This record gives sequence, structure tokens and C-alpha cells, in this order.
Amino acid sequence: MEKGSQRPSWRGFLLAGCAAVALLGQGCTLISLKRSVYQFDHPFAVADGAFRRSLDTFGNTMVGGNRAEILNNGDEIFPAMTGAIRDAKVTVNLESYIFKNDKAGEIFAAALIAAARRGVQVRVLVDGTGSSHSGPILDRMRQAGAKVYVFHPIGLWSLYDIGWRTHRKILVVDGAVSFTGGFCIADNWLGNARNPKEWRDMMVRATGPVSAQMQAIFSEDWTYTTGEILAGDKFYPRIAPAGGVEAQAIKVSRGDSSSLAEILYVVAIKSAEKSIHIQNAYFVPDAQIREALIEAARRGVDVRIMVPGRHIDMPLVRMASRLHYGDLLKAGVHILEYNRTMMHQKGAVIDGLFSLIGSINFDGRSLRANAEDSLAFYDRDFAARLDATFADDERYCREVTYQSWKRRGFEQRLAELVSGLFEPLY
Repeated sequence: MEKGSQRPSWRGFLLAGCAAVALLGQGCTLISLKRSVYQFDHPFAVADGAFRRSLDTFGNTMVGGNRAEILNNGDEIFPAMTGAIRDAKVTVNLESYIFKNDKAGEIFAAALIAAARRGVQVRVLVDGTGSSHSGPILDRMRQAGAKVYVFHPIGLWSLYDIGWRTHRKILVVDGAVSFTGGFCIADNWLGNARNPKEWRDMMVRATGPVSAQMQAIFSEDWTYTTGEILAGDKFYPRIAPAGGVEAQAIKVSRGDSSSLAEILYVVAIKSAEKSIHIQNAYFVPDAQIREALIEAARRGVDVRIMVPGRHIDMPLVRMASRLHYGDLLKAGVHILEYNRTMMHQKGAVIDGLFSLIGSINFDGRSLRANAEDSLAFYDRDFAARLDATFADDERYCREVTYQSWKRRGFEQRLAELVSGLFEPLY
């Protein structure tokens, strides 16, 4: 649901509180035993070779020989992804948090069904919570020969584990072309972000060796759900270089002892010397990331955080986010609210060199509870292109100042306090 008011009414506040209680009831297993507090006291410049070499410790080695293309909004994303499916010769592997039984779902289903009917091995994995009402369209794909499964289906026998979700957005075609970003398969993602019905989002298409790492991330959830092991040339072919971009796949998995994604963000933010540009749909960072951003701003780094404005689909998250704006703003962090439509992307560029695009939000659920993924790039040209999209989006933003934040009323402050109590569940 979209909310147009920036000041929540008491009725809206009560509804938000009820939603939070519902989240709490569903979130009994959200908080895992994963370590969540980290220390990093010896930063080095992002441009330093030590930073580049250290990236190899975050789950996957950074590999060269890739080509990366930024896809903005549904008008670019839908044709690129369905086109890759239509061109598939051997395998199509799709994992999506949401796959709705609507117009957008039909567009994807048609491409997947056609691929399955011509003999391509099609595998589709959707989340039980995000795609809980998608049975008819999933059944149609199964009838056409696609293997379609649900990650943690919702049922009375599994309510205790409803917080365990896959929020990954992955498409891998023939083991050599991969996509990830914030995109979900639903009508909200159609169009070109021209109005509040068309969401602003971004995907990246990567061609080259890094796609094998994305295949492995998909395979993790697929094997967990189905028991089928994906191996061999159909899934991991020899991949020729497709470009000059260095890239690596980053994942969050519930069973990991530490959050590699959060560690990577801490290291990158603390190592920044020039700029930190973050776009994130659900920005509720924990204390250590907030402190790292504050420290960066105080040492002269241009820190800009772009978040959804009045069109956010989850007002409760926006209120929890605004609770912590004060210290960030006083330190010189620029907070920009995107007000053209719902902004759903999850991207970051550090020092115009290191960048990330994927499904990972700046919240506790994404960094520690969900299954998530991102692609990281160490390439100035790609970072410049991503920074250019950030600058273009700034045209539709309103900057939050410390003075305007301080002037918010009692209702707003109370709503933020209550919303903040549920931060681990967002």
C-alpha cells in the first residue's frame, strides 16, 4: 500500500502499530545466531590494491572478464530478462521473492513456458511469503514442463518458520548470463517510473565468469528446497571473457556464522575517501553502519543516502528510518527522499570505483535473516555509470535538513519511537 501523507495520522499510526505486532508474531525465528557486531580499525583507500585484494575474502573471488549493463525500470528490465530467456539454449534458472499472477507475471510466464516447450531446462524458485497467492501461474509453468518450487511454503505446520525467506532476485541463463537487483515480477515494476503506479528500480545484467558465482547462489536455495544437485556443463560451462569488468557475487544466507554483506559494507564505508552514494528502499541500518557513515562524513567524504519518500510501500520502515536521521544529518550526511514514485533499488557506489547492485536492503532482515544476493564491481567506468543514474534520480528528490527533521511534530516522533522497537524485523 502507498501512503501519500508525510505526517502519519493517529489512525495511520495505530495501523502501523498493528502491522508491527503482526510482524513480531511472524518473526519468532528472524534473529539467527549470526554474529552482528564487527570491528575494523585499519581501513585503506578503496583505490589501494589492499582493498581490491581483500574483496576476495567476502565469499567469492573477484573475477575479471565480465561485461555489466545497468537496466533502469520495467521498460528496460522486462525486455532484457525475457529476451535472455527467449535466447536460452540449455538452462534457465530464476529465483524471485515475488512472482505474481498478474500482467507482469504473464509476461515472464510466457517466456518461461516457451523455453520449457522447446526443450530448455527451466527451473523457477519463488518465496512462500512473497508469492503466497501465485499458485495458478506457477501450475501453468509446471504443466508446460518447467520445474517450479516454493521456498518455505506457508502452512499451519510452518508458521513458526515464516520469517525464513528468500529475497534473492536472480536469473541465470545458460550459466553465462546473469541478472540481479531489486526487481520483482509484479505489475508495480512495469513502465518507466513515470507515476506512483510504476516503481523506480534497477537491475544489472552481467555476462562473463561472474555468472558462475550467481549460478552457485541460485543452486544453494534450489538444492535446499528440492534436493537436486546442479552440476556439470549445463550449469557451469566454460565461460569466455565478455569484457573487462572485475566482479564478484555476494550472498547472505541464514546459516552463515557472519553476514558477509554487512562486513563488506563496513569495510567499504570505513575505507571511503571521496564519496559514498547509497540508494536503498528500506534504510534502517544498525548502529555500527550508522556510525561508519557518520565518521565518513566527518572526515570529509560526500555521503549521500537516497531513500523513498511519501510513496514508500511500507510507511512503518520509513518511520523507523527517520528515527535515526538526527546524528547522520548533524554529521553532514545528505539524506534525499525520492518523491516521484516508490524507489525500490538497492545500490551503492564508493569513491567512484567500487559498486554494488542487488537485493540486499539496509535492514536487519536482509543483512542477517533472509537469503539475499548482490553483485559487486571494481571498475571505474561501471561506477561512473551507476553514479550518473544516482545523479539523475536526485532531480526527483527532496533533501531532508536537520532543521526540518527537528521540526517534526509529536505524532511523528511517537510513531518513529514505536516503529524503531521493531527494527530487527524489517
